[in-house]
Amino acid sequence: MAPSSQPTIISATATLPLLYRIILLYVEPLFALNGALMVFFQPAKYAAMMTRASVPYDAPSQYLYTQIGGVWLYFAFNQAVILRLYDDLRLWQLLCAGMLLSDAAYSWSVIEGLGGWSQWIKIGDWEASDWTLFWSTVPLAVVRLLVLLQSTAGARKGEEKVDEKRK
Repeated sequence: MAPSSQPTIISATATLPLLYRIILLYVEPLFALNGALMVFFQPAKYAAMMTRASVPYDAPSQYLYTQIGGVWLYFAFNQAVILRLYDDLRLWQLLCAGMLLSDAAYSWSVIEGLGGWSQWIKIGDWEASDWTLFWSTVPLAVVRLLVLLQSTAGARKGEEKVDEKRK
């Protein structure tokens, strides 16, 4: 049996642009924490923002808001803790892929909350909360997509940096 070789770890911090790292390590965890606090302590405000106030907050449904808050706490933890502890581009890419799946479901829920695609595509009818939801989601999802698409082929500088730490 041939000896197994360890996969080469490519440094995320040496490979990814500073802007991506700032967004993933600082901006997004704060947004996620803010979202969690909103659904825990101001669920009626959250419901109004997501639905243009067309669906009132229903206290017996609080468990759903608590569940959403838990997901946002998980996001905040992964980005503020896990990404800081592991300087591994592949791990960052895997986490970003998972977050993009969540982004897709979240965006779908926003569209449903506005009344479906027929209402959502009427950008001229958007309210401030619609723009807030859009600008707090889409640019961050684009950064995650760019991290996912980051080529490891040109990352030799980052590869050397992590390999030196192992010695």
